[in-house]
Amino acid sequence: MKIKNKILLVTFVLVLFISQIYFIAPQSVFAVSTNCNNRFVTLVNPVRGRDLWKDKSLNPIQDQYTTISVYKFPATWLLQYDVLKDAKVLEEIKKFDDSSELGVLLEVSQSSAEAARVIYPHAVPWFNPNAVFLSGYSQSDRRKLIDKLFTDFRESFGYYPKSVGAWWIDSYSLNYLKEKYGIKAAMIVADQKTTDSYGIWGQWWGVPYYPSKVNILTPATSLENKLNVLVIQWAQRDPLLAFGDGTKFSNYSLQANDYTERGKDTLYFKQLVDSYLDCKNPVGQITVGLETGIESVGHIKEYRNQLAVLREISNLKFITMSRMSEEFAKVYPEIPHYAEVSLYDSIWKMTTKDRLNEKFKENISYNAEIPFADYFTADKSHFLDRRLPEKTQQRNLFWFPYFLIASLALLLFSYQRGIIRVWLAGMLFAFASFGLILRSYYQMGWKIYFGPQLPFLEFFQILLVLGSFFVIWFLSRLKFMGKNPYLLWLIPLIFGLDFLVLSIRVSYISEKYYVGFMRDALNFVGFEVKPFLNITFVKLDFPSYLSSAFLKIDLKYVWDNPISALIFYPMIHVVLGIIFSYLLVKLSPRLQKICIGILIIIFLFYLLGILRADPRQVVPILLQ
Repeated sequence: MKIKNKILLVTFVLVLFISQIYFIAPQSVFAVSTNCNNRFVTLVNPVRGRDLWKDKSLNPIQDQYTTISVYKFPATWLLQYDVLKDAKVLEEIKKFDDSSELGVLLEVSQSSAEAARVIYPHAVPWFNPNAVFLSGYSQSDRRKLIDKLFTDFRESFGYYPKSVGAWWIDSYSLNYLKEKYGIKAAMIVADQKTTDSYGIWGQWWGVPYYPSKVNILTPATSLENKLNVLVIQWAQRDPLLAFGDGTKFSNYSLQANDYTERGKDTLYFKQLVDSYLDCKNPVGQITVGLETGIESVGHIKEYRNQLAVLREISNLKFITMSRMSEEFAKVYPEIPHYAEVSLYDSIWKMTTKDRLNEKFKENISYNAEIPFADYFTADKSHFLDRRLPEKTQQRNLFWFPYFLIASLALLLFSYQRGIIRVWLAGMLFAFASFGLILRSYYQMGWKIYFGPQLPFLEFFQILLVLGSFFVIWFLSRLKFMGKNPYLLWLIPLIFGLDFLVLSIRVSYISEKYYVGFMRDALNFVGFEVKPFLNITFVKLDFPSYLSSAFLKIDLKYVWDNPISALIFYPMIHVVLGIIFSYLLVKLSPRLQKICIGILIIIFLFYLLGILRADPRQVVPILLQ
């Protein structure tokens, strides 16, 4: 009986095992094979200038490239601007094989800022957020910095890069990069609340996604708000241990230098990899790399261990950033509309609508229409605060340039009365006096001001257009206007003098006075005055800290005070226009024409300055 029982037991086990193979395994294999065909590793190595390297020889980049080449893995190298000006490093990079992708690291250095003719902050560490990130600069300066970086990259390699990276990339810059240079992929740092003076929180936890056009942390919800650039993350965090403030939490990441500082080893790295590449999501992707010359020094051995572990994982594809964007697009040809992405036994659940973590009781609702303030203005603070709130705090507010309708109505009124020239002079005066106010608007949950902050913006814009017209009309009806034909036009044209006055710079450097103009942020043209009235004409480039220290007239105080902006500033120019017109009639007709011509030219430059002005300040439109 005992033998029969043993035979029955063995038979039962065999039947159970076979049934698992034929009835259960096929379903499981099908699900796993589908997702496990889309598991990717993106090797990314940011390369900064050698002045920041711990080992300033070529060994760090040579060691890192050799380590990758042993396995014949493709990798992406993100080059900061200073690397493009280092002949020896550049020569080494040009030796890389065709499997290597070269992109750009969007970190601003003093040399890159000065090459782009942009003022670089003085006396701050290189990693300070208002110095190193594009978000620390105005919109116009960001364009200059990007254009210079991409132009010089093309001069070095013959093409524009398709992949970019930085610990933070503002959405204004990301849109510019996509529209002008056609980038495909962007890398930012994974969520960290307070690490390195950078607080970034709320994006999909460690998972690639298409961002909305206005907020890089918010996944797109439709084709209309989608920015077709794949966002991947640097130093993807531990799904359990990295939820908190400071490096004691954020150092639980895929980075070799991070987890070794927490006393972890390669086994921990493998466990993290398994949690991100568990085949449960349609796409699994991890970013692995080291900052060349910085973290790579002292951690190259662990980097080798990482690559050895990754090599042993079946169906794992090594891929560059730009290729990763192409593979992601095959799985999600549009956007992952309602797909749920989860991590670590569904502790993290992400959709295009929200990010939920039940363990830590956090639920961030996404609003793809609301950007951070740095979309519009430069962030000069020393802490980068880019953390999404759990609930939307802002709302959109409709805005329309009703002042244009008011201007059209005034045109019809003027046509009927035969005073078209009064209307034209009035509109020139309105834009010259209040152009920055007329350019202000509401958009994407923000009130964007180019001039002073004003409540009831549309009302003030209409009032200023109407008021400007009636001021000019009133002046045109005064008796002395008939004796002075220039007065009507000189009142708006006199604003052109602001272009000259605001360009004047004065400084005292090394016992020498400098008086002149700035051709751009750094280039001075004028006179150098030494003791005993030794005057020399000069054209010089000054470093940022000296250029920014030149004395100048700044209208900041005018625009910070609504009363001075609305009353005193325009009235001063009305008085100047009247005075100048009386001086002008005393000149010969030829000189009068020359003076009027000069005023028209500098007035056009003044108007161009208004049209090119960057937003000065933004105010959130809060939910009521």
